Amino acid sequence: MARFINIFIITLLLGSTTYAQQLSSVAKSRKKQVSDQLDYRFRGGVYTFEKLFNSIVTYPDYARKNCIQGIIIASFDVTCDGQLGFVTIKNPLHYGIDDEVKKFFISTNGKWNKCHDKKYEHFEIPIQFRLAGTESITEEGIFTFEGKNPGYICNGEAYYLEKAKKYLDKGKGKKAINYLDILIRLDPYNSEYFNMKKQAISMGKSSKKKKK
Repeated sequence: MARFINIFIITLLLGSTTYAQQLSSVAKSRKKQVSDQLDYRFRGGVYTFEKLFNSIVTYPDYARKNCIQGIIIASFDVTCDGQLGFVTIKNPLHYGIDDEVKKFFISTNGKWNKCHDKKYEHFEIPIQFRLAGTESITEEGIFTFEGKNPGYICNGEAYYLEKAKKYLDKGKGKKAINYLDILIRLDPYNSEYFNMKKQAISMGKSSKKKKK
């Protein structure tokens, strides 16, 4: 029996490691694709892009004081003639952060190289906002913009994941959703968080039916 348990645990660990490696591989592939596209289309490449971002963007005090962190995804087109189109913010962080990112992209108008293939016109750029001292599991951004902490260390991904799982185990879907929304903001590429949120929503629907 003990031997069976040991084999089961080893298999489980190997499976978890393989899954983590797959996620890491996907993240690296995504980063490389975005980096290559910026190197081709942005004057000076991804290095100059990040340097300009750091010189223009500020971490709003209101966001820092509320420990707002996460990955913002800027979706936009730059025509092959070099004209920047409207920037849509996916996975918005609010608290002034979205406005800072839009301000940055407006400043890039006229800094894009021309191209000869429309497949290089569309961009989806993930940028991670993080406060100093916060423990982070996720490294999905093309780069990380770090702000000064508000005088205290903000909770990281592991804290919210533990809370979400605890409330799911107790069948308290509504409370779990509050933490899952934060987790999705921290990592919009993690399908596990979306699946957990679906589970939490289902719990809410089930409890409503019971009340009826």
